Amino acid sequence: MTTGTPTRSELRLVITLAGIIALRMLGLFMILPVFMVLARDTPGFTPVLGGLAVGVYGLSQALFQQPFGWLSDLWGRRRVLLLGMGIFALGGMVAALSETMTGLILGRCLQGSGAIAGVAMAFAADRVRPEKRSLGMAIIGMGIGGAFLLSMMLSVPMANLLGLHGLFWLTTGLALFGMALILTTPSNAPLGTIVEPEQEADTRVVWLLSLSVFLLHAVMTQMFVVLPGLWVDHYQFALSEHWKIYVPTMLGSVILMLPLLAWAGARSAERKLLLPAYCLLGLAMLLMGFSGSLSVLATLLALYFVAFNVLEATMPALLARYVGTAGRGRRMGLYSSFQFFGAFAGGLGGGWVLGVWGASAALLSAAVLCLLWAMVIGLLAKRVFRTSPPE
Repeated sequence: MTTGTPTRSELRLVITLAGIIALRMLGLFMILPVFMVLARDTPGFTPVLGGLAVGVYGLSQALFQQPFGWLSDLWGRRRVLLLGMGIFALGGMVAALSETMTGLILGRCLQGSGAIAGVAMAFAADRVRPEKRSLGMAIIGMGIGGAFLLSMMLSVPMANLLGLHGLFWLTTGLALFGMALILTTPSNAPLGTIVEPEQEADTRVVWLLSLSVFLLHAVMTQMFVVLPGLWVDHYQFALSEHWKIYVPTMLGSVILMLPLLAWAGARSAERKLLLPAYCLLGLAMLLMGFSGSLSVLATLLALYFVAFNVLEATMPALLARYVGTAGRGRRMGLYSSFQFFGAFAGGLGGGWVLGVWGASAALLSAAVLCLLWAMVIGLLAKRVFRTSPPE
């Protein structure tokens, strides 16, 4: 076997897992751009309850990531993936059949409760060799990014065709298709070519990476709270046209990041990318705060996506390497909980800063947080990662 290239079974697994997560995220993302408009006629609607319905799935995902990870260590990854997608399908059905805001909120909460992101990453880590994990996580990350881009293009047309309840039925169908994909994945035992010792994780690694992903997703959510309105209000760039920026910038960032991930994975040097990536995040958002040109803003967004995608791929790969096999699902569930708590916090905090101080202040505050965290990583990374991970 050549260690430099992924095996066919490794590629098949990570592509399947990417498809499963992408179907789930597509079902969630398609609701976001249109919900607040379509739900206005629902009995009991208020802006506060509408915002709660939009955001509650992130909170419930954060709360259930670790319990699902723990269950996957006990029951096996595939069984828990099926359970999570089943709960997501049930949430879509509840929302589709609801005629009140209470029902819609309950449906969204159930959708988020099927929290399988950490389980999917643990499954990939179980089956993919350490030197190929960053590329495996990148494929899963690209599935999520692709779901986001596709949802931006499909959301408004599908909403016009199906209406709010029809969109929720569509998410249910996507969940059922995802369950069918899960049945094509291998069982958990044996792990095949991956043999790693039962070793307790260094808690410093777990907490540094969990706090890092909290900030990463808080800043990402805050940025997307700001940018759509900024483009519409200041650049007269219609919401229906925003995909024309998202698609090329995301695709360009993927092309740029893949050589970095290949280099880091071949040398087990993912931790060396953390500091420069957070610096690039901060600088890109800092310059966005002062940008007066839509083309410059789009270029900075592409640089932001390079850093974001590098971190999104390397941090779970690092975590998987340092925790070994013992309790991997539980610890990656903790990591995913912080990821979704970050998204929830970024939405609330970004909206508050935007409302009080405006778009530039929201972008600049996010930039400062990234640069400060880069300093923390610069000070702590050598200490935290000084112990060699199990290989």
